[in-house]
Amino acid sequence: MLHRSIGFILFLLLIVGCTGPQSVQTPATPGTSYTALASRTPIPAATTMEISSTESFPIVRIKNAETGTYLYEKNGQAELGDISDESSFWIVEDYQGSKRLQNRASGNYLSLEHLQKYIEVIPILPEWMSSRWTFDSDPSQGSIVIRSVWHNWQVLYVENGLVKYENVPVTTENARWYLESVDGIALAASTPTPVFVIPPSTNPVGSRGADVPWMEYEAENETTNGEIIAPDRIFGTIASESSGRSAVKLDGAGEYVQFTSTESANSVVVRFVIPDSEDGKGLESTISLYVDNVFRKKIQLTSKYAWSYGGEEETFNVPKAGGAHHFYDEARALVGDIPAGATVKLQKDEDDNAEYYVIDLIDLEQVAPPQTKPEGYFSIEDCGAVPNSGQDAGDAIQACIEKARTAKTGVWIPVGTFESEIHGFDVADVTIQGAGMWYSNIHGKYARFNCVGNNCRFADFAILGETILRDDKSPENGFNGSAGTGSRLKNIWVEHTKVGFWVSGGTNGLVITNSRFRNLFADGINFCNGTSNSVIENSHFRNTGDDALASWSPKGDPVNTNNVFRFNTVQIPWRANCFAIYGGKDNKIEDNLCYDVVTYPGILIAQQFNSNPFDGTTSIQRNSLIRTGGPMFNLEHGALKIWPAQGEIPGLVVKDILIDSPTFSGLQLDGSYPITSASFENIEITNAGTDGIHLSSSLSGDASFSFITVNDSANSAFLNYSPKLKFTINFSEGNIGWQFP
Repeated sequence: MLHRSIGFILFLLLIVGCTGPQSVQTPATPGTSYTALASRTPIPAATTMEISSTESFPIVRIKNAETGTYLYEKNGQAELGDISDESSFWIVEDYQGSKRLQNRASGNYLSLEHLQKYIEVIPILPEWMSSRWTFDSDPSQGSIVIRSVWHNWQVLYVENGLVKYENVPVTTENARWYLESVDGIALAASTPTPVFVIPPSTNPVGSRGADVPWMEYEAENETTNGEIIAPDRIFGTIASESSGRSAVKLDGAGEYVQFTSTESANSVVVRFVIPDSEDGKGLESTISLYVDNVFRKKIQLTSKYAWSYGGEEETFNVPKAGGAHHFYDEARALVGDIPAGATVKLQKDEDDNAEYYVIDLIDLEQVAPPQTKPEGYFSIEDCGAVPNSGQDAGDAIQACIEKARTAKTGVWIPVGTFESEIHGFDVADVTIQGAGMWYSNIHGKYARFNCVGNNCRFADFAILGETILRDDKSPENGFNGSAGTGSRLKNIWVEHTKVGFWVSGGTNGLVITNSRFRNLFADGINFCNGTSNSVIENSHFRNTGDDALASWSPKGDPVNTNNVFRFNTVQIPWRANCFAIYGGKDNKIEDNLCYDVVTYPGILIAQQFNSNPFDGTTSIQRNSLIRTGGPMFNLEHGALKIWPAQGEIPGLVVKDILIDSPTFSGLQLDGSYPITSASFENIEITNAGTDGIHLSSSLSGDASFSFITVNDSANSAFLNYSPKLKFTINFSEGNIGWQFP
């Protein structure tokens, strides 16, 4: 027995906390998904798997911290009781970066496969995600949280004596468990989490937004014989979702829009609209590309991933539902050399058969040649993956990940498109490296990576999903889960998924750089469940269906602390914000650009969605908000909104902000709880659609305003409904264009 106890202590020293809610529950609203579709058909009951070797894996009893009783199997279910026979013995298997819990008596596994109201203990298939778990250890209590890898927002907990799975606060004893070796000795928890320091930025001092390798050209500013769509911001119009709120429409043969390249390039991204099909499944078409009036190639277009219905809160794929929105998608192509000064023309030729084309913009980029495989890396082709074949490569990719982890090296994704249609990939302590985001593609419904431990490292490839509507019961995220410590994401392109990266509890020191998140149905990146000391920088987000970048710290989980969003560019989120912070301590939004928000603020600082309290200093500095703010939930949201809806917001520093042409107010303070010790300094608000500064009648607390300039507001420069006896305004020096009182 001694070898088991020692081995298990070492095992616990390596376990990592992870995961939390996978996506937001309602449009523009972080929330929790509680169920998901059953994934696969189970093995028949007669085919029970062989008992695992006890020489390799520890055997434990699992005791609930609240009840003091033990998890055991009875009639295919997990129950609690004061049981000491083998039905309460569990073999803890290390499996593909996660854990499987096999009952010693029956050989069956703890599972959520059929989404019963209880926890199943059943025979399984090796590929089932529903029987994989991760342990989040608590050094101070010696207990752990047992969390599902498949539904990583759900944990095992006890309610009224029954074992259940749901998203519940992990700090309560009913969701915490002790692992005891079979001789009854309580085992040690993991070592304390090290302190991480966010690395300094490499972006130039004084710049804002991402330093990107392409040039963007707005169609309405170029040469065309088509129709320039007039600007508007009314929800449900193509113009409202266009960059600059205008675009060019081509609906006759020979109509074109022509751009002049200011730099050499060899690739193009086209942001476009073509009509939907009557059944909502989308249409396929082409548009013709000419360089210096010489035909270059047909650009393939589809409306499969665009056109949602049901109004601002829904993404139905049924045109009869009405309320059409989310019109745009993008196409990318390597097109050969385009010299600086060349003309680049998109033209509707006779054989380009869409009824019409709306061209919003193009990106022209000089893409470097593909990279070569690092020495010692395992190529997924050598593991059985076949590029551009349409064949599922999921098993081959996962096998390569396991080989690389064992060999302490990396996985190579060569040039080509590899399909993933059956399962995603579990990653811990391994690097996944591609030949470049234009060359190496993982495509399909299950094009997704689950971080299940430390050192999840990804670089230089694209995830091209198959998401066509927002289903919060389905974990269709490009990257997901706890990134532990030491994780990195660099030069990654994510498109057509629900979320780009949902980052969950146990993440400390994650760095995301130089990446692109496009055409998503929910968040670009969400730091959640205690994610701390992490940074997103020099990345680009366009056409996200919820917050492009958010830090959400739900109550019951550890507090999101010291996260930074810096030097990022966000364009045209078709729902929710460019940037948001929901609770937490010492988080920052700095040196960013935000353009053309359709329905919500450009930056939202809010105590809502059952968030942990704000603490420390929340810093919003050196950001530019252009044509932001919008209507949603029957509210008119300002470009920069402070919203203590469910609790106080203290310690806010807002400085060096440019707000240009907001749809409604520029700076909006609203909410029924206090805003205390807030500082607003050096803010320029120009061309507000309603009021420059709007203070609501429900405010309380205090704030100082200095060096704030308001110009050319449609209504008043300063609309102050705040109650004098509840909200103190410290009107300091340097304010121009507005007065108080």
